[in-house]
Amino acid sequence: MGSIRSTGAEKAMTHRIAGVVLVVLCLLCAGCHGEFDETKMRLTTEQVLIHLDSEQVTLTEGQLNCGVEKDLWDPPVRVSIRSVSRLHQEARDLGFSDDVQIGEPGYALPYAQVRGDFMLRVDSLIDTKDGPGQGVKTVTATVRTKINNDCFMDGLPIMGIRKGQFNPNIPLTIIYTFENGDWKLDHIVH
Repeated sequence: MGSIRSTGAEKAMTHRIAGVVLVVLCLLCAGCHGEFDETKMRLTTEQVLIHLDSEQVTLTEGQLNCGVEKDLWDPPVRVSIRSVSRLHQEARDLGFSDDVQIGEPGYALPYAQVRGDFMLRVDSLIDTKDGPGQGVKTVTATVRTKINNDCFMDGLPIMGIRKGQFNPNIPLTIIYTFENGDWKLDHIVH
């Protein structure tokens, strides 16, 4: 009978251990939603409207010309060493907030500013770092803003910033925070 009691005690202990293991696994699974990887970053960035406030985007020559043809802005007019295409209300309604600049030194492509709530598309994730602080991720990525117009079907690349200056060759730096059990895009670094 001694061995039967031992077996019963062993079974009870095994059940307790299994219960503890189950609780630990459940807690780990609950933490899975807190993981931050490329898929999570893309979902967080691409499935909600993101407010952009005076971000600069580049345009191709084709997009510039299409905007002129669709009466979004005037044909370029030379102003000193660069040219400018003045925005029409139709472009402002799409979220453009400043005239299109063409031929500005240091900028190979025309560019404009956008302001408002936009859907974004991540072209590529370049780097992800923890911080600054707990529950924060800093991501470097190339990102486009989607604008609902035939001229911009591929989206417009958003310029990153280096030393306080917009630069079309620099990817964006984006801060994500973990709040209420999920990751969200907090802000674009300026």
